[in-house]
Amino acid sequence: MARKLRMLLALLLLWPTAGCWDRIEIEERGFVVGTALDAAEEGQIKLTFQIVVPTQMKGSSGQKSEGGSPFINLSSTASSVFKAARKMSNEISRSPYLAHNQVIIISEALAGTEHVGDVLDLFVRDPENRRASNIMVAEGEASKILEIHSKIETLPVQYIRSTQENKDKSESITPPTNMGELHHFLLSKSSYALPRVSITQDDRVSTSGAAVFNGENYRFMGFLDNDETTGRNMMQGTVKTASLELVVHGKQLVYEVREFNRIIRVHLDDRGLPEFDVEISVRGNIGEAELEESEIVRELNGEIKRKAEERIKEIAMDVIQKAQNDYKSDFLGFWKKCQEQEYETWNRYKDDWDRGQNIFSQCKIHVHADARVRTIGTITGTE
Repeated sequence: MARKLRMLLALLLLWPTAGCWDRIEIEERGFVVGTALDAAEEGQIKLTFQIVVPTQMKGSSGQKSEGGSPFINLSSTASSVFKAARKMSNEISRSPYLAHNQVIIISEALAGTEHVGDVLDLFVRDPENRRASNIMVAEGEASKILEIHSKIETLPVQYIRSTQENKDKSESITPPTNMGELHHFLLSKSSYALPRVSITQDDRVSTSGAAVFNGENYRFMGFLDNDETTGRNMMQGTVKTASLELVVHGKQLVYEVREFNRIIRVHLDDRGLPEFDVEISVRGNIGEAELEESEIVRELNGEIKRKAEERIKEIAMDVIQKAQNDYKSDFLGFWKKCQEQEYETWNRYKDDWDRGQNIFSQCKIHVHADARVRTIGTITGTE
């Protein structure tokens, strides 16, 4: 009997703890949709949250409330991201809530001086933060990116995300990298590249380019320009479409890539090191041309084909040489192909791949290209 009474008492004591014991009412939350991290004076970090103002967002009628902005940007500076977030919580009426955080932007200055893993530790550990939050590196000050407005999008964060989604229509945009993917790079100590974001001269957001990080020391090494980013996307096999500007017989021509395929084969050279053959095949159309229709038809499998193949190899080799000679970091992912196709060789060299002896920089990499034209797209002679 006494045992049953003790069990009943235990159940009664547990009853008050059931349910959402840590519940915070929705009206008390500050919904964070974007985050910016900048380097501040004396080694401190400036944290900026973009917080939605629900009453100023479009309602069911599709109309936006008058009299205010649909968002506010709040900043706080401290010795760490965690302390800056705590400090901000003490200074605003609504507790910052990260479950809707879409983008985390790190300034190039902060990325160049701090371990990215340390900077983002709060967002990795916080159960509220979305693992799907996209990580980007800002050219210049990160918080300035969150101030750029668009006439189409309601929030700056929406503008950034929608611009980045144009990756399938632009060969120079780096595919999004989310928090979960970045965490994997950090744990595996793999070199990688993150999307770059910048402000253009006419105050628009540009998401073309990439930011390179070394897997050994986790530090930011520099940006890739548009052509170099295109080359990296080719190596990664993520290109959906591309426009190649060519000069054929002294006249301008645009070759529009509509189909792209990339195969990387690995074998060992006479030194016992991995040797890579990158085979790129493209199919496309003539987008624009100063040439006459008869010249285009005559040169489809001649000068046009040769120029397109040369341009593809040039773009690819430029970024390969930058990876091997300038950054000495395999942010192109050749190590994955070595691991897949020459596993024993990979196990032998993995600890010195792009560190120590830097085997990657010693590897021979060859690029082969095959370009074909499906249609010439001319309207000459039509009315």
